[in-house]
Amino acid sequence: MADKKTLDHVGMSVPDLDAAVAFLTVHFAAREVFRLPRVDGGAGRLGAPDDAAFTLAMLDIGGARVELIQWWSPEATGMPPRADLPGGTHLGIEVDDLAGALAALAAVPGVGVVGRPVTFEDGPTPGMSNAFITTPWGALIELLSWRP
Repeated sequence: MADKKTLDHVGMSVPDLDAAVAFLTVHFAAREVFRLPRVDGGAGRLGAPDDAAFTLAMLDIGGARVELIQWWSPEATGMPPRADLPGGTHLGIEVDDLAGALAALAAVPGVGVVGRPVTFEDGPTPGMSNAFITTPWGALIELLSWRP
């Protein structure tokens, strides 16, 4: 195709839309762009069973858009895929103060810290530091910062 292609957003399924929007708004300064009320049926075109229902919110986090989708589906297991399995995902969010952000998030009920921060001196990302957390609903978020 000769048309220009641009990434518009990344989507993530969440078990509680209001809680996920609140978490990302409070801890990552996300801004809600719009919200779609619950849609019942016709979800087959989104890759879900036709009898599934969903609602969604589009967020802006520092100029990048993340679509959060809450599903009601009789076939859903409720467990997010692990990061190492097909379908596993994570959000990478740049923060000014990695240690401070990690400490603040570690104090939030339901947030898990996955290992300690690492700073890369060599390779494709010299000067980049990162650490990972899990959200209260089990999603993986990479916190990262770049050394000036």
